[in-house]
Order: sequence, then C-alpha cells, then structure tokens
Amino acid sequence: MEKTFYSSDYLPERTLLKERYEICNELNQTGDRIIYEGKDRILRIEVIIQEFYPVELVYRFGENLRIDAYKGRTEKLCIRRERFCKEAKVLERFKKLDGLVTPIDFFEANNTAYTIMRHLGETITLGKLSKIMREYKMIDVIVLLECLLPVMNGIAALHRAGIIHCGIKPDRIIILNDSTMKLLLDTGTLRKFSIKDTSLSVIFDQHYAPLEVYSTKGELGPWTDIYALCATIYYYLSGDNPVEVIERISGKKLKNLSEYNTSVFPELENVILKGMSVDIKDRYQSMEEFCEALYGVANEIRDFN
Repeated sequence: MEKTFYSSDYLPERTLLKERYEICNELNQTGDRIIYEGKDRILRIEVIIQEFYPVELVYRFGENLRIDAYKGRTEKLCIRRERFCKEAKVLERFKKLDGLVTPIDFFEANNTAYTIMRHLGETITLGKLSKIMREYKMIDVIVLLECLLPVMNGIAALHRAGIIHCGIKPDRIIILNDSTMKLLLDTGTLRKFSIKDTSLSVIFDQHYAPLEVYSTKGELGPWTDIYALCATIYYYLSGDNPVEVIERISGKKLKNLSEYNTSVFPELENVILKGMSVDIKDRYQSMEEFCEALYGVANEIRDFN
C-alpha cells in the first residue's frame, strides 16, 4: 500500500507503535522531539511517548522519517539520533529510584527512535504552584525539603554513575497531587562529567544555570546540578526566578529569601546561597556534602521548634 504524506509533523491519532503503544494526541514539540499522550495496550496504562524528530533535519512520509537531503545534514542527524538512543539506554539504569522519572521502554522504528514513560496522572503545574504561593504567601521550608529528599537521592545516584542532569529547573520537577516530587530524566540534557566533549552544547534556562554552562569549555560536574537545584529551591521558597548569573557578575544581587518567606532561617538561607555561588570552588562539591549541610540545618530548626 502506498504511504501517505502527512502535512503535519505529528503522527496521527491511533497510530500504533511496536504493535503496543497507541498515539492518542500530541502534547507539544520541543527541541529535537515530539511528545504524545498514549496508551499501552498490553499493560492497559496511560503513557507519554517521545519521538526523536529534529524538525530542521527531517520530514515525515507516512510513519517514517526522511532526511532533508537538500540541507546536507545526514551526518549531524545520525550523531544526534545515536546520542538520543545512548542516553535512553542509560536512563533505564535508574528506573527503580523513587525520585526520578525514567523511560519504561525504548525502541527504534520508522527511521527514528522512541522512549515511553508512564503517565503519572494529574500533577501540580507551575501555574497552580504559583497560585498557591500567592494565596498562602509562603511554602514551609521543612515540608519542601522532606518532599525533595527522594529527588536529591536520585541526583546523587546519577552523580555516582558519573552523570550530571544539566537541566534541573522547576518545570523539570513533577509534583503529584500527594505532594510527591520527582525529577524528570530525559535525553538531551544528561552529560558525562568524567569526559570532556567540547562539541556538545548545553541547552539551559538562564535563571537556573551556573556560569560554567555558558562555555563549551566550562567545567561541568556535581556542582553544576547543585547550583541549578539550589536555584530551584530558591524559586519554590520565593515564588520568583533567581537573578541570572550573568547579571550577578554585573553587580545585580539576589534578594534574601527571608524577604519572601519568613520560614527560611538565616542558617538555611546560607546553605542555599552557598550552593548558588558564582564560582565553582565556593559551592558544595558533591550532593552528599550539600545534603549533609542542608538537612543538618533543617533538623536543627525542626528540633528547635
């Protein structure tokens, strides 16, 4: 049967992948992937399907992807697809950790590749979280740190394996309705900090990015994730994006967290701001060191109260 040319980048609803995963609807197209909601017909669960689809390099013909030969980017496409596949296989190693959201399946088909994640159901969006913060003026710092502990344990496990997330920010942390927090692991952000590869650029959110990610020669390591995590905690406790590191170098200062949130004691704020130091050597060098300082202070505050 002759293939149909799709005018849309998206696969049509009811497309079946691997004779198992049914496309229900598209969610969005971001970076080099298309994200769909779908169903696993075997396990009878809802899933999130991610399709490798660098729109500037390919077009869709039927279900298959074809390379835009006129742009002469075949080699670039192969390198990026190989990286997508390698990272998807790496993520499977961490699927048993409660604080991380990882793929439950990965496969290649249609001249491209797919990852499948379990759909976690209704979550608290950043918009809803911001509304809660506006209504209640603050988030209790001790409660927040209890919810974040599985996420921090997950990040520490990544670091022990020689991997940094390199994309931590509030909208990468999923908050379920029971307040459980999970960090979304995804292809495209993970980096091996034991290997220098200056050919790889890092896509980042400037409010949550330390100085070293601005350069291909920047020294990435656990301290990179610690900065982003502390900036994320800063957001949760203040309701504001922190000042970008480039602006801080130019003299703009971070507002004290206690100005936003009276539950933040100075000792705790000092730990968070140390993790957001501009200079790498002034930050905590490992998640274990950071957690020891953070939860040590938090326990003292809890005991005092």
